[in-house]
Amino acid sequence: MYEILIVDDERSVVEGVAATLPCEDLKIGTIHKAFSVTDALAIMRRHPVDLVITDIRMPGISGLELMDKVHETSPSTQCILLTGHAEFEYAKRAITGGASDYLLKPVNDDDLIQAVDKALGTVRREWEELISRDNTLKTMRENLPLLRRDLLIELLQGHTIPADALTDKLSQLMLPFSRNESASLLLIRLEEPFVHYDYKDRTLLEYAVSNVAEEVLRECCQVWLCKEAHGYLAVAVKRDQAQLQGMTAAAAREQLERLGELIQRQVENYLKGAVSIVIGEEGPFPEHLAVSYNSALAAFRKHIGTGKGYLLSLGEHQEKAAVQTLRQLYEPPMLLDLLEAGRWDAFEGKLALIFKELELEFGDSAEHAFETFCAVTGALTFIAHKSGFGLFDFLDPSERETLTFESFETYGQLRDGLFRLAARMRLSLEREAADSHSKLIAKVQRFIEEHLDKPISLQMIAERVHLHPVYISQMYKSVTGEGLTDYMLRIRMEKSAYLLKTSNLKIYEIGNKCSYQNAPYFIKQFKKVYGMTPQEYRDQHSI
Repeated sequence: MYEILIVDDERSVVEGVAATLPCEDLKIGTIHKAFSVTDALAIMRRHPVDLVITDIRMPGISGLELMDKVHETSPSTQCILLTGHAEFEYAKRAITGGASDYLLKPVNDDDLIQAVDKALGTVRREWEELISRDNTLKTMRENLPLLRRDLLIELLQGHTIPADALTDKLSQLMLPFSRNESASLLLIRLEEPFVHYDYKDRTLLEYAVSNVAEEVLRECCQVWLCKEAHGYLAVAVKRDQAQLQGMTAAAAREQLERLGELIQRQVENYLKGAVSIVIGEEGPFPEHLAVSYNSALAAFRKHIGTGKGYLLSLGEHQEKAAVQTLRQLYEPPMLLDLLEAGRWDAFEGKLALIFKELELEFGDSAEHAFETFCAVTGALTFIAHKSGFGLFDFLDPSERETLTFESFETYGQLRDGLFRLAARMRLSLEREAADSHSKLIAKVQRFIEEHLDKPISLQMIAERVHLHPVYISQMYKSVTGEGLTDYMLRIRMEKSAYLLKTSNLKIYEIGNKCSYQNAPYFIKQFKKVYGMTPQEYRDQHSI
């Protein structure tokens, strides 16, 4: 879905343009509104906007200057200029400056919709060209640097490489990273429907997603990608120092989060699927990469789990490494890694393979059965502790004494007992996560309902619950099936309908109580929802 930004110092113009656009038909997911260039630039720093619709004449910086700034920071963003002045020079300047279109106010609805459709079509074609099948196959052929991948995986796993040797490797592989420079890590997980693809198609999609991530991030970063042991895409990034000049750490972080959101949206728009992304903290290269990597794995398990299409920025977590013995037991992906990543289905599948190998190849080996018991219960205990529980917390008191290797007389009993323990842990941890989400959703809804008479932004909600706005939006939609914007519109309309039926307030007064300061815009929104004007609704439902 696309994001657009409407800029005009007249609120009625902004609201009118927003109300005119058929968002579903044009595949517009979010409409941002700004009433000054300063507000517009602030929104652009926080969100990956595809199209800017701006008035030319505004106090301070003009729409033409805004267009120039937009193209400097985001060349792919399209611009449509609005003005009540039809001078040829303005039109000429708009066209030569790279405007997608130039419309005179008051804008005809059909002309506006046609111009927006044309601009978004340009955005769509540029991204389709970038991730076309031929281009993706070409990228696969030209960018399979196995040595680069192996080196990055070594660093993610915390392997120690002597300083001189690492410097030589980085130089030989033409990687723009140096010791002690600040670097960050993004960990990307492919979600629905990619997880169901066969190996060939999934591999192609992984390269397409890598191509999207690299194209987006190279706006301000040097990029180094690989596919790691869990099937995630690991992206090490180093900031462009010239662009960081004069930028605060918070602004730099916000920029990286905006780019992460853009990666998600382009994958959704053009590859028709979802990815979840965890962004690690910056730290000295290469030592901090392993810390960031473990932090990202923990983030998927603790905060995302089976959720789809989330973006998170989290702190550091120290992780323990597993010890390899049996082939299936410790062959990547390992049990502990799957649990850390929150991939319970894959964990259960791996457990089934372990017992199949155990029964076929080690049918009379108590030692191998004991090793399996220790490894599986050890991995489950580790995850229980990381989640703030003890392993016995998931068992009834009468069952705790039976959780010993000696209590299982056959491979079948051992297999069933471990599967049963894993299933209980999964149910309990997922229920706890669901309860946490439910409490958060209730808090968000309560905040909205208490402030229905005021304009509410996603940023305001995020500040209230102390979480990133992108995460709040994605989590709310994933859990409830309804977008936050849709929820706010629905309850405002429901309250409006209730007041129309039960009070003698004037139409504009009811609009004000539901945060609509512009009466025509309120009437237009109400009619869009109920199929009639507020007055018609009141007449129909009056007693």
